[in-house]
Amino acid sequence: MRFGKKKQNNAPLKPEKIEIHEDVSCLSITECLLFAQDEHQIMQFLGPNQKQKILKYDLDSHQLIIKSIGHNCKLDLIRCEDIKEVRYATECFQLLKLSAEIDLCVTIKYRVDESFVWNSFKFEAFDPDSAQKWVHTLRLMQEAKIHKQSPDKIKEIFINRFPYLLESVSLDGQISPKELKVFLCDAMNFKLETEELNQIMKDEGLLEDSVIEKSNLTSIYNRLIYDERIIDPLYEDKSGKSVYPFFTIRTGIIDNMELEEFLNQEQKTDMLVDTVVNKYGKDGSLTSKQFIDYLYSDDNLVYTRADAVEDSMDSPLSHYWIASSHNTYLTGNQITSKSNVEAYVQALLSGCKCVELDVWERQNTIMILHGNTLTTMIAASDVLAAIEQYAFKVSPYPLILSIENHLGPQMQEDFAKMIKEILGDKLLSAPLPDGGQLPSPNMLRNKIIIKDKKHLRDFNHEYLKTDIVRRGEIYFESSLHANDWSRRVVLMTPEFLYYSYQESDSDEGEMRERIGAINGSPAGTTLKLSDLHLAEPWYWGGVDANAGNYYISEYVKSMISLMGEEINLSGDFAIRPRTQGVGEFVLLFLDSQNKAKKIKVQSKYERGFPRYFIEDYPGAPTFESLYALVKHYQRVSFSVDKVPLILKRPIQEPRNFAKEIWFHYGATFEDSERRLRDHKVNGAFLVRELPDNKFRLVFRCAGSVRSCKIRQDGRLWIIGNSQFEGLTQLVDYYKKRPLYITKNNQEIKLTKPVEMIPLDQVSTPADYQLLNQEYVTEEEIRERPEEVYEAEEDYHGRAEDELTFLRGAIIRNVEQDSDHVGWFVGDYGPRKRKRFPKKFVRLYEWEEEENLDNPLGNMCEGMIQLKKSTARLHTVSDNSYIPHYISIKCEGREEYRMGFKQYEEMERWFDSITNPKKSKPLSKKPTKRKQSVAYSALVIYAVAIPAPIEFTDDYIASLNYREMSSFNENKLESLTQKSTAANLLAFTSSCLGRVYPKGMRTNSNNYDPLLAWNYGIQLVALNYQTPDKGMQLNWGKFHNHNAGCGYVKKPFDMVTNKFDPRQDSFSNSVALFIRVVGGRMLFSESGNSPKVKISMEGLDCDVTAAETLPAKSSTCPYWGDGKVISLLCLNPDMAMLRFEVTDTNDFGDEKFIGHCTFPIRQLMTGWRCVPLFDGYGHEKLLARLLVHIEMEILKSSDPEREMKRVRGEILQLNEHLTEVSPVSEQDIARLKEIEDKYFELSFLQRKTELDQNSIDDLDDLLREFYLLFKMEKTRR
Repeated sequence: MRFGKKKQNNAPLKPEKIEIHEDVSCLSITECLLFAQDEHQIMQFLGPNQKQKILKYDLDSHQLIIKSIGHNCKLDLIRCEDIKEVRYATECFQLLKLSAEIDLCVTIKYRVDESFVWNSFKFEAFDPDSAQKWVHTLRLMQEAKIHKQSPDKIKEIFINRFPYLLESVSLDGQISPKELKVFLCDAMNFKLETEELNQIMKDEGLLEDSVIEKSNLTSIYNRLIYDERIIDPLYEDKSGKSVYPFFTIRTGIIDNMELEEFLNQEQKTDMLVDTVVNKYGKDGSLTSKQFIDYLYSDDNLVYTRADAVEDSMDSPLSHYWIASSHNTYLTGNQITSKSNVEAYVQALLSGCKCVELDVWERQNTIMILHGNTLTTMIAASDVLAAIEQYAFKVSPYPLILSIENHLGPQMQEDFAKMIKEILGDKLLSAPLPDGGQLPSPNMLRNKIIIKDKKHLRDFNHEYLKTDIVRRGEIYFESSLHANDWSRRVVLMTPEFLYYSYQESDSDEGEMRERIGAINGSPAGTTLKLSDLHLAEPWYWGGVDANAGNYYISEYVKSMISLMGEEINLSGDFAIRPRTQGVGEFVLLFLDSQNKAKKIKVQSKYERGFPRYFIEDYPGAPTFESLYALVKHYQRVSFSVDKVPLILKRPIQEPRNFAKEIWFHYGATFEDSERRLRDHKVNGAFLVRELPDNKFRLVFRCAGSVRSCKIRQDGRLWIIGNSQFEGLTQLVDYYKKRPLYITKNNQEIKLTKPVEMIPLDQVSTPADYQLLNQEYVTEEEIRERPEEVYEAEEDYHGRAEDELTFLRGAIIRNVEQDSDHVGWFVGDYGPRKRKRFPKKFVRLYEWEEEENLDNPLGNMCEGMIQLKKSTARLHTVSDNSYIPHYISIKCEGREEYRMGFKQYEEMERWFDSITNPKKSKPLSKKPTKRKQSVAYSALVIYAVAIPAPIEFTDDYIASLNYREMSSFNENKLESLTQKSTAANLLAFTSSCLGRVYPKGMRTNSNNYDPLLAWNYGIQLVALNYQTPDKGMQLNWGKFHNHNAGCGYVKKPFDMVTNKFDPRQDSFSNSVALFIRVVGGRMLFSESGNSPKVKISMEGLDCDVTAAETLPAKSSTCPYWGDGKVISLLCLNPDMAMLRFEVTDTNDFGDEKFIGHCTFPIRQLMTGWRCVPLFDGYGHEKLLARLLVHIEMEILKSSDPEREMKRVRGEILQLNEHLTEVSPVSEQDIARLKEIEDKYFELSFLQRKTELDQNSIDDLDDLLREFYLLFKMEKTRR
């Protein structure tokens, strides 16, 4: 091998392609697998270094195996379902700055968990042929996605991952249930609660202390995947027949004739019985489990997957919605996150067809960054190289580069040259014969369009309104805890110093007390094998030698006093960590004389994994974990002083938290709330214990009292998604870190413990009511629309709870003061929920949202007015973590402290704070300048012009189809209110329009894109790095339509002036009747009770939603209530159906699990499978729902007349039924028809001017006869 020094790489700016050798590119899958299953030596790139590894592909477990070479041969695994892309090194847009030969290098991009940024595994192969074979093989494996495998194959793949767990865990081929729990999470994505796994073990005849072998996995897997309740014939259709005509289902075999009837009549599919049976069954038939596999398969999806482009692509570009990204380069928030070229790659691979480039000059180099922020920058050349390579990998239709240009004329010349050199022929450089309208996507195939202003028009650079004179990340000291420093983003103007909410600190380990390896880590299923002992009652994690000896002696005394002197405590034990020696422990136990003994437990590394053993015990076996060692010696004896001993009862660590003042035993929530009501500080808290040994953390939060469950798993204390070794550690942890984040991004820490004083000493007004309920759902605490007022004159507060402000001040979150007539309560700067007189302010007019922005947007926690502030320098000690700080004292306010590690940095900030008006702005003020001719020539079909205040008739008449306007979401709302729908749609029918997020969205959350789409806006720019509902709707609109090509054609009426998004009467309306039956693998990080929300998303008249009750399990949830969710869709051409699965965490807040969103026009009826996707649009392995859907086309054009007619028929039937007994079959059938008609019309009643009394009478009659119908049917 020649893994030695390599020649330097001098790759050109535009990456070259490797020519694939014919004998490699034509390799069959078998030849590729034969190559990859052998072990190959490679050199892995680790930053600037290289390390020799062994690489092979394991077909059975569908994993890439990476092994270290040497004594500690650590094993790394990359699951093939996590691989997103495989690249040659020369296909990489960033130049490889390594001393390696370029044709040997391969990069694997893979995804861990549900992160936005992909991980990289980079290596150098032995020779060019090997590199090409690896790329070719891994791409084949990537295409053979595990999601597409048969259920039996997926089960086989998962179970074949078991030996890799044994290789790192057990030498005897067996693992314990707790180790199985870790394996189920890591290898199979099963995130089980301990109680749920114990129940499955019990049902399978396995005890909690049983050992698990590979043969047990099949039955456990089947228990986790299959729930035959979903195919029980429990439901009835409208005719009263069983939903499933499978009367032989109880025998476990599906009759093929019944299957054919099901496929033809219920599913209305062309799929043949033989096809289903051959694919999912054996021996010419289907078992019940195999039938369930079919129901959950891709052959039975709830929507039609378009593998080819369906829409005509020959209309003008303005007739299509186009997938668009905002500030594409960012990977997080708009202020401090990193910029990454990979963000462009991921956007383009997801089908995005409009990306944004903010270009600036930095040190004579053209860079892309978010100006006047602390975000990082990337080279424009790297971004253009990535765009050139990935622009048309998903589809050949045009890509738009939305450029925000901050360059001077000369740098624009250089930028134009760079664009031409890198993009080459893909750049659209001249107009096409377009016939007076925008060209079509087909005419622009494989072309890149530049969107920017032209040199014929003056343009303003887009700078922040405020003149920022200094910015940085500074430490702020907590006002409640001395020396509790947290990092903040700080932006300073001549008048104010703005600071953000607390930032996460990369130096957290050295800055704060290290509480323990487990504390604060994810709860439950993510516990490592080597950490299993942390949950055991016999492990004393925070106990030293003296305390351990004391606890043992106290245990002996208590047991003797309870059971008498004759009690034998031999073998009772506990384990604590050694205070000296990493990875060493002390086993404390009692001998036959009830005397305390101890022995050392040590660890060593074998094959890259720790192994634990008892010291000075000849022939002592080694174990993969401390947990496994204890389990072994609870079955097998070991010798101590030549006396055999078996570990018996664990000695539990004493409850030291009972003496804490914040601990309240037996307190009710009402008692706790009364004790907290007088402590008006966010984070005032207590912990209460319920009589059934359950715990709740109760704390003040934004004017209310919140309560959170604290769960126990062995000796671990779990809150939300974090786990701790003790209750005291939990409380201490959240004194220094945020426990809860409010909807306006305010972080809540535990600040002030509340003592358990007698309730008769707590003042309680006569009209006192609870501030809030114990468990508050997200809907109940949903933030109200923000009321904003502007000060018309100065006001100086006369009390501590009053605001002081100057004329022109902007006061947010304003509400009526319920205790003082003529007063408001609001937020101004850092002073929150303070009152002020109404007469000094007026309602702020929202004309342009930028007038209200501060530089930090909704990341801003507060601001300091520098005009009336006094600053001083302080130095504490050079040995302190924060040795220097500036104290800022504001008139009538608390003191602020800004911490620094370097004295020189503190001096620079001090000079700016004390002389703010003398400080020069970091950026120049907006100036008008001309674009360079060379750059301007690149702008052809997307010439940016300012948006009008209103789309008037004259403006529409003067439109030039090559011009386009961009405006933020607030401006869009203003335009929809001021302009007629016809004019706005006329603009979007001939010209392009782009909407982007308002400036206040500094945390990169997304707005609702529906309004923009409903008015025909083509480019609705969203933050692709944020997996919220806005991005999920974007994914549903583009990914599940037109083969995910990034273009979706608008309805014909929308581009021909026959459409009004404000109307609520359409001729093609449909009603949907949906029943959620069951699901698979609906796991969340916390909670075990998923529920399904089904919503219609489209025009305002169609936005509606309903949800199921929470299920009782996450593995195979079952909704057996038969509840039918009814949704009306007035305009299916514009609507999408959305399934969202959530769970409720311990705070009472809903947590997202997965969604599936798709256009109504692709809906399939019958019993259908709903695949679930994460917020970024990646399919969640095995996570699916089973639903039953019926759809009816509503033909009624006059709902008022129809409602009156149905009411008359019900009255007639009422008279008939009062005379006839029993009710006849004909009566029941007629009543059912009337009920169905009423059900359809009830959707439309809200759209008409019906008399309310008539509607109420109709409701009462229907309810009465529906009960009669059910009673009569039951009797028969």
